[in-house]
Amino acid sequence: MIKTLFSKRYIFATLFVLLAMFVMIRLGVWQLDRRQQRLASNADVTAKLAESAQSVNDALAGRWTIPEERDTIRNTRATATGQFDYDNQILLLQQPVQGRPGMHLIAPLMLGDSGKAILVDRGWIPEAQAGNPAQFNDAPGEQWVTGFLQPPQILFGRAARKAAADPTPAEAKSQWYRVDIDAIQHQMPYELLPVFLTQSPPPEGNLALPTRVDPEFDLSEGSHLNYAFQWFSFALVAGIIYVSIVRSREKKRQQGSVEAPGGDNPQEQPSALGGTNHV
Repeated sequence: MIKTLFSKRYIFATLFVLLAMFVMIRLGVWQLDRRQQRLASNADVTAKLAESAQSVNDALAGRWTIPEERDTIRNTRATATGQFDYDNQILLLQQPVQGRPGMHLIAPLMLGDSGKAILVDRGWIPEAQAGNPAQFNDAPGEQWVTGFLQPPQILFGRAARKAAADPTPAEAKSQWYRVDIDAIQHQMPYELLPVFLTQSPPPEGNLALPTRVDPEFDLSEGSHLNYAFQWFSFALVAGIIYVSIVRSREKKRQQGSVEAPGGDNPQEQPSALGGTNHV
């Protein structure tokens, strides 16, 4: 059968089917790789959730180093102590919640007398009440903030090149579409840390605005294993169907090419009278 599959009659079709099977198998292997990446990510998140919160103030004192890798710093439990600079608070636009339009309050938290601050996502407010964000400011004085560290929200590819070509605004902006720390830094009178902190809700829950929500973690392995099984099955079925088709065609061709003794025309059969019957 292998010789038949690679004969002149079927060589191109066989190569095409083999290529299709290879692509399907490769997609299945890719899904297995994605599953392993998902499991590794889940293990990383689980380890982070099990760790005690890191202190941003300790990082400034040299007792802890903030990781530079985006995936490493993302969703790291952290605390920060300082005083909010509400005068430089900004609004993060286009942040709907359950279909309700709204925005997030992003305020710098001055970290003692270090001359540095960290941007804190203080939570969500409805768009209808965004005209007076000062009404949601906490009492002045030192605040202890708990939450999760996040890398800056930056653009990639063509969007990043387009944003880099735009000149830096001469005046401070109070409304932004992402927490781009490098861009926001231009309008701040002090140095910002290269990460920001999403503030967690209080122990009693959200009893008043702004609404704070911790990141949601999906620790399942997803559907990658099922997808891999499907791609492998597609490859196997494609091979079986193709071989079956070739075998069936060859069987019919061989049956139709049976020649009569002494005759050259496969459509001619000898008669009982010594003549030839044309079928």
